[in-house]
Amino acid sequence: MKWIGRADPLLVFLVAGLALYLLLDALGLARGDERLITVDEATLDAYLASEGGRLPGRPVEAMSPDERQTLIDRYVSEEALYREARALGLDRGDTAIRRRLVQSMRFSLQGDAQANDAEPTDAALRAFLASHRERYTEGAKVSFSHVFFDGKRRGTQRAFEAARQALPAVGRNDWLAMGDRYPYQRSQIDVTTDALSSELGQAAARRILALAPGESWQGPIESELGFHLIRVDRKTSGSEPAFEEIRGDLAAGLAEERREQAQKRAIDSIVAGYRVRLSPGLEGAAK
Repeated sequence: MKWIGRADPLLVFLVAGLALYLLLDALGLARGDERLITVDEATLDAYLASEGGRLPGRPVEAMSPDERQTLIDRYVSEEALYREARALGLDRGDTAIRRRLVQSMRFSLQGDAQANDAEPTDAALRAFLASHRERYTEGAKVSFSHVFFDGKRRGTQRAFEAARQALPAVGRNDWLAMGDRYPYQRSQIDVTTDALSSELGQAAARRILALAPGESWQGPIESELGFHLIRVDRKTSGSEPAFEEIRGDLAAGLAEERREQAQKRAIDSIVAGYRVRLSPGLEGAAK
Protein backbone atom coordinates (compact mmCIF):
# COMPACT_ATOMS: atom_id res chain seq x y z
CA MET A 1 0.00 0.00 0.00
CA LYS A 2 2.89 2.30 0.78
CA TRP A 3 4.26 1.59 -2.75
CA ILE A 4 0.97 2.64 -4.36
CA GLY A 5 1.03 5.84 -2.41
CA ARG A 6 4.50 6.60 -3.76
CA ALA A 7 3.65 5.54 -7.40
CA ASP A 8 3.38 8.04 -10.18
CA PRO A 9 -0.34 8.95 -10.56
CA LEU A 10 0.02 8.86 -14.35
CA LEU A 11 1.35 5.30 -14.20
CA VAL A 12 -1.54 4.26 -11.97
CA PHE A 13 -3.99 5.83 -14.44
CA LEU A 14 -2.42 4.00 -17.40
CA VAL A 15 -2.45 0.66 -15.59
CA ALA A 16 -6.08 1.12 -14.59
CA GLY A 17 -6.99 2.15 -18.15
CA LEU A 18 -5.24 -0.90 -19.59
CA ALA A 19 -7.08 -3.19 -17.17
CA LEU A 20 -10.41 -1.60 -18.11
CA TYR A 21 -9.61 -1.96 -21.83
CA LEU A 22 -8.74 -5.61 -21.46
CA LEU A 23 -11.97 -6.21 -19.54
CA LEU A 24 -14.09 -4.45 -22.16
CA ASP A 25 -12.23 -6.22 -24.95
CA ALA A 26 -12.98 -9.55 -23.35
CA LEU A 27 -16.65 -8.57 -23.30
CA GLY A 28 -16.47 -7.52 -26.98
CA LEU A 29 -17.15 -3.86 -26.16
CA ALA A 30 -13.75 -2.16 -26.35
CA ARG A 31 -13.71 -1.77 -30.12
CA GLY A 32 -17.42 -1.43 -30.65
CA ASP A 33 -20.05 -3.73 -32.12
CA GLU A 34 -18.29 -3.79 -35.47
CA ARG A 35 -15.72 -6.16 -33.95
CA LEU A 36 -18.38 -8.46 -32.52
CA ILE A 37 -19.82 -11.20 -34.75
CA THR A 38 -23.01 -12.60 -33.31
CA VAL A 39 -24.07 -15.99 -34.63
CA ASP A 40 -27.47 -17.48 -33.96
CA GLU A 41 -29.66 -20.08 -35.63
CA ALA A 42 -31.68 -17.51 -37.60
CA THR A 43 -28.48 -16.00 -38.98
CA LEU A 44 -27.20 -19.41 -40.06
CA ASP A 45 -30.55 -20.32 -41.65
CA ALA A 46 -30.46 -17.09 -43.68
CA TYR A 47 -26.85 -17.81 -44.64
CA LEU A 48 -27.78 -21.30 -45.79
CA ALA A 49 -30.63 -19.91 -47.90
CA SER A 50 -28.34 -17.36 -49.55
CA GLU A 51 -25.83 -20.06 -50.47
CA GLY A 52 -28.37 -22.12 -52.42
CA GLY A 53 -27.04 -25.60 -53.20
CA ARG A 54 -23.45 -24.86 -52.16
CA LEU A 55 -24.09 -25.91 -48.55
CA PRO A 56 -26.12 -28.72 -46.92
CA GLY A 57 -29.78 -28.31 -47.76
CA ARG A 58 -31.16 -29.27 -44.33
CA PRO A 59 -31.91 -26.88 -41.45
CA VAL A 60 -29.28 -26.05 -38.84
CA GLU A 61 -30.96 -28.07 -36.07
CA ALA A 62 -30.73 -31.21 -38.23
CA MET A 63 -26.96 -30.92 -38.73
CA SER A 64 -24.38 -32.91 -36.86
CA PRO A 65 -22.13 -30.97 -34.42
CA ASP A 66 -19.23 -31.12 -36.90
CA GLU A 67 -21.38 -29.83 -39.77
CA ARG A 68 -22.74 -27.05 -37.60
CA GLN A 69 -19.25 -25.98 -36.53
CA THR A 70 -18.06 -26.03 -40.13
CA LEU A 71 -21.00 -23.81 -41.08
CA ILE A 72 -20.28 -21.42 -38.20
CA ASP A 73 -16.60 -21.18 -39.13
CA ARG A 74 -17.47 -20.47 -42.75
CA TYR A 75 -20.00 -17.79 -41.84
CA VAL A 76 -17.64 -16.10 -39.34
CA SER A 77 -14.82 -16.12 -41.88
CA GLU A 78 -16.98 -14.52 -44.60
CA GLU A 79 -18.47 -11.99 -42.20
CA ALA A 80 -15.03 -10.94 -40.94
CA LEU A 81 -13.68 -10.57 -44.48
CA TYR A 82 -16.81 -8.64 -45.51
CA ARG A 83 -16.36 -6.17 -42.64
CA GLU A 84 -12.67 -5.72 -43.30
CA ALA A 85 -13.32 -5.14 -47.00
CA ARG A 86 -15.88 -2.45 -46.17
CA ALA A 87 -13.51 -0.87 -43.65
CA LEU A 88 -10.90 -0.65 -46.41
CA GLY A 89 -13.47 0.86 -48.78
CA LEU A 90 -13.29 -2.02 -51.24
CA ASP A 91 -17.06 -1.85 -51.77
CA ARG A 92 -16.84 1.68 -53.09
CA GLY A 93 -16.50 2.01 -56.86
CA ASP A 94 -17.29 -1.66 -57.49
CA THR A 95 -20.27 -1.71 -59.86
CA ALA A 96 -21.04 -5.39 -59.22
CA ILE A 97 -21.31 -4.80 -55.47
CA ARG A 98 -23.32 -1.65 -56.10
CA ARG A 99 -25.84 -3.53 -58.27
CA ARG A 100 -26.10 -6.35 -55.72
CA LEU A 101 -26.80 -3.92 -52.87
CA VAL A 102 -29.38 -2.05 -54.94
CA GLN A 103 -31.09 -5.34 -55.83
CA SER A 104 -31.10 -6.39 -52.18
CA MET A 105 -32.61 -3.04 -51.19
CA ARG A 106 -35.31 -3.31 -53.84
CA PHE A 107 -36.09 -6.86 -52.71
CA SER A 108 -36.33 -5.68 -49.11
CA LEU A 109 -38.73 -2.89 -50.03
CA GLN A 110 -40.83 -5.32 -52.07
CA GLY A 111 -41.00 -7.64 -49.07
CA ASP A 112 -42.24 -4.79 -46.88
CA ALA A 113 -44.94 -4.03 -49.45
CA GLN A 114 -45.94 -7.69 -49.68
CA ALA A 115 -46.39 -7.90 -45.91
CA ASN A 116 -49.11 -5.25 -46.15
CA ASP A 117 -51.12 -7.03 -48.86
CA ALA A 118 -54.80 -7.18 -48.05
CA GLU A 119 -57.41 -9.53 -49.49
CA PRO A 120 -58.81 -7.71 -52.55
CA THR A 121 -62.52 -7.10 -52.89
CA ASP A 122 -64.48 -8.16 -55.96
CA ALA A 123 -64.90 -4.48 -56.84
CA ALA A 124 -61.12 -3.98 -56.82
CA LEU A 125 -60.61 -7.09 -58.95
CA ARG A 126 -63.22 -6.02 -61.49
CA ALA A 127 -61.63 -2.57 -61.70
CA PHE A 128 -58.24 -4.23 -62.26
CA LEU A 129 -59.75 -6.42 -64.99
CA ALA A 130 -61.27 -3.38 -66.70
CA SER A 131 -57.86 -1.69 -66.89
CA HIS A 132 -56.02 -4.85 -68.02
CA ARG A 133 -58.66 -6.54 -70.12
CA GLU A 134 -56.30 -7.41 -72.97
CA ARG A 135 -54.21 -9.47 -70.57
CA TYR A 136 -57.10 -11.79 -69.68
CA THR A 137 -59.05 -11.85 -72.94
CA GLU A 138 -58.58 -14.99 -74.99
CA GLY A 139 -57.71 -13.98 -78.55
CA ALA A 140 -59.27 -15.26 -81.75
CA LYS A 141 -58.06 -18.62 -83.07
CA VAL A 142 -58.10 -20.13 -86.54
CA SER A 143 -57.65 -23.62 -87.98
CA PHE A 144 -56.54 -23.67 -91.61
CA SER A 145 -54.60 -25.44 -94.36
CA HIS A 146 -52.46 -23.72 -96.98
CA VAL A 147 -50.40 -24.22 -100.09
CA PHE A 148 -47.16 -22.25 -100.02
CA PHE A 149 -45.24 -20.54 -102.83
CA ASP A 150 -41.75 -19.50 -101.74
CA GLY A 151 -41.11 -15.82 -102.44
CA LYS A 152 -37.41 -16.04 -101.72
CA ARG A 153 -36.75 -19.03 -103.98
CA ARG A 154 -39.05 -18.02 -106.84
CA GLY A 155 -38.92 -14.27 -106.48
CA THR A 156 -41.93 -12.20 -105.40
CA GLN A 157 -43.60 -11.77 -108.77
CA ARG A 158 -43.12 -15.35 -109.95
CA ALA A 159 -44.35 -16.71 -106.61
CA PHE A 160 -47.48 -14.58 -106.86
CA GLU A 161 -48.19 -15.71 -110.44
CA ALA A 162 -47.70 -19.37 -109.53
CA ALA A 163 -50.12 -19.05 -106.61
CA ARG A 164 -52.71 -17.22 -108.72
CA GLN A 165 -52.58 -19.85 -111.47
CA ALA A 166 -52.81 -22.73 -108.98
CA LEU A 167 -55.90 -21.38 -107.19
CA PRO A 168 -58.55 -22.76 -109.63
CA ALA A 169 -57.04 -26.25 -109.54
CA VAL A 170 -56.16 -26.60 -105.86
CA GLY A 171 -59.63 -27.79 -104.89
CA ARG A 172 -59.63 -30.54 -107.55
CA ASN A 173 -56.15 -31.92 -106.88
CA ASP A 174 -54.03 -33.21 -104.05
CA TRP A 175 -53.16 -29.89 -102.43
CA LEU A 176 -50.38 -31.47 -100.36
CA ALA A 177 -48.49 -32.18 -103.59
CA MET A 178 -48.77 -28.59 -104.79
CA GLY A 179 -46.63 -25.54 -104.12
CA ASP A 180 -43.25 -25.41 -102.42
CA ARG A 181 -41.85 -26.97 -99.30
CA TYR A 182 -43.05 -25.07 -96.21
CA PRO A 183 -40.75 -24.85 -93.15
CA TYR A 184 -43.61 -25.32 -90.67
CA GLN A 185 -46.96 -27.14 -90.56
CA ARG A 186 -49.18 -26.95 -93.67
CA SER A 187 -52.28 -27.62 -91.58
CA GLN A 188 -52.59 -25.74 -88.30
CA ILE A 189 -55.23 -26.03 -85.58
CA ASP A 190 -56.43 -23.29 -83.21
CA VAL A 191 -53.57 -20.93 -83.96
CA THR A 192 -53.70 -17.70 -81.96
CA THR A 193 -53.33 -14.29 -83.55
CA ASP A 194 -49.95 -13.76 -81.88
CA ALA A 195 -48.60 -17.12 -83.02
CA LEU A 196 -49.79 -16.56 -86.57
CA SER A 197 -48.32 -13.05 -86.62
CA SER A 198 -44.94 -14.30 -85.43
CA GLU A 199 -44.91 -16.93 -88.19
CA LEU A 200 -46.32 -15.05 -91.19
CA GLY A 201 -46.37 -11.39 -90.14
CA GLN A 202 -49.19 -9.23 -88.81
CA ALA A 203 -50.62 -8.26 -92.19
CA ALA A 204 -50.98 -11.89 -93.33
CA ALA A 205 -52.42 -12.92 -89.96
CA ARG A 206 -55.10 -10.22 -90.16
CA ARG A 207 -56.07 -11.27 -93.71
CA ILE A 208 -56.29 -14.96 -92.79
CA LEU A 209 -58.41 -14.23 -89.71
CA ALA A 210 -60.74 -12.15 -91.88
CA LEU A 211 -61.44 -15.09 -94.26
CA ALA A 212 -64.70 -17.01 -93.95
CA PRO A 213 -64.53 -20.73 -93.07
CA GLY A 214 -65.58 -23.21 -95.71
CA GLU A 215 -64.49 -25.74 -98.32
CA SER A 216 -63.21 -23.22 -100.84
CA TRP A 217 -59.61 -22.11 -101.19
CA GLN A 218 -58.84 -18.38 -101.08
CA GLY A 219 -55.89 -16.18 -101.91
CA PRO A 220 -53.20 -15.59 -102.84
CA ILE A 221 -52.32 -13.99 -99.49
CA GLU A 222 -48.85 -12.53 -99.17
CA SER A 223 -46.81 -13.20 -96.04
CA GLU A 224 -43.25 -12.43 -95.03
CA LEU A 225 -42.27 -15.81 -96.53
CA GLY A 226 -44.10 -15.75 -99.83
CA PHE A 227 -47.69 -16.38 -101.01
CA HIS A 228 -50.34 -18.75 -99.68
CA LEU A 229 -53.58 -20.31 -100.85
CA ILE A 230 -55.72 -20.67 -97.75
CA ARG A 231 -58.62 -22.91 -96.73
CA VAL A 232 -60.06 -21.87 -93.37
CA ASP A 233 -61.60 -24.82 -91.58
CA ARG A 234 -62.69 -23.18 -88.32
CA LYS A 235 -62.53 -19.86 -86.50
CA THR A 236 -63.28 -18.89 -82.91
CA SER A 237 -63.65 -15.26 -81.93
CA GLY A 238 -61.90 -13.79 -78.92
CA SER A 239 -63.70 -14.08 -75.60
CA GLU A 240 -63.28 -13.06 -71.99
CA PRO A 241 -63.42 -15.88 -69.42
CA ALA A 242 -65.98 -15.74 -66.64
CA PHE A 243 -64.91 -13.61 -63.67
CA GLU A 244 -64.89 -16.55 -61.25
CA GLU A 245 -62.68 -18.58 -63.60
CA ILE A 246 -59.90 -16.00 -63.49
CA ARG A 247 -60.45 -14.59 -60.00
CA GLY A 248 -57.23 -16.18 -58.73
CA ASP A 249 -55.22 -14.79 -61.66
CA LEU A 250 -56.74 -11.37 -61.11
CA ALA A 251 -55.89 -11.45 -57.40
CA ALA A 252 -52.29 -12.38 -58.20
CA GLY A 253 -52.02 -9.67 -60.85
CA LEU A 254 -53.51 -7.00 -58.59
CA ALA A 255 -51.23 -8.00 -55.71
CA GLU A 256 -48.19 -7.74 -57.98
CA GLU A 257 -49.29 -4.31 -59.21
CA ARG A 258 -49.84 -3.11 -55.64
CA ARG A 259 -46.39 -4.36 -54.58
CA GLU A 260 -44.76 -2.58 -57.52
CA GLN A 261 -46.60 0.65 -56.67
CA ALA A 262 -45.71 0.38 -52.98
CA GLN A 263 -42.09 -0.32 -53.85
CA LYS A 264 -41.99 2.70 -56.14
CA ARG A 265 -43.44 4.92 -53.39
CA ALA A 266 -40.84 3.62 -50.94
CA ILE A 267 -38.01 4.25 -53.42
CA ASP A 268 -39.34 7.74 -54.20
CA SER A 269 -39.45 8.46 -50.46
CA ILE A 270 -35.84 7.36 -50.02
CA VAL A 271 -34.67 9.36 -53.04
CA ALA A 272 -36.53 12.44 -51.74
CA GLY A 273 -34.32 12.37 -48.65
CA TYR A 274 -31.23 13.11 -50.75
CA ARG A 275 -30.04 16.31 -52.32
CA VAL A 276 -28.70 16.20 -55.88
CA ARG A 277 -25.93 18.47 -57.10
CA LEU A 278 -25.18 18.37 -60.83
CA SER A 279 -21.87 19.32 -62.36
CA PRO A 280 -22.06 22.35 -64.70
CA GLY A 281 -22.02 20.13 -67.79
CA LEU A 282 -25.12 18.22 -66.64
CA GLU A 283 -27.28 21.06 -65.32
CA GLY A 284 -29.33 21.15 -68.52
CA ALA A 285 -30.40 17.50 -68.00
CA ALA A 286 -32.54 18.45 -65.00
CA LYS A 287 -34.66 20.93 -66.99
